[in-house]
Amino acid sequence: MTKTLSVLATLLFATAAHATPAPTPKHPSTPSVDPLAGLSMDQQMELCDHLETLKKQNKPLSPKMQQQLKACQAMTMDSMPETAPDATQDR
Repeated sequence: MTKTLSVLATLLFATAAHATPAPTPKHPSTPSVDPLAGLSMDQQMELCDHLETLKKQNKPLSPKMQQQLKACQAMTMDSMPETAPDATQDR
């Protein structure tokens, strides 16, 4: 009788362990790659001008070109000059 109980208990635990899915490892998110990396500032400016021209002409842009255009727009927004301090404006 004890052998039967031990066999049943073993089967129960073996099937329960087999039925639970293994936890999936979380993949670290890949860092976003700068679409303008590897280009000099002059090349970046030229590429941005070209992409803006294509956009104004309603030409289709590839996904990579769209990423580059977004990077150009972000770069332009970051480099916008801020207004002068109040002390300078009073002069």
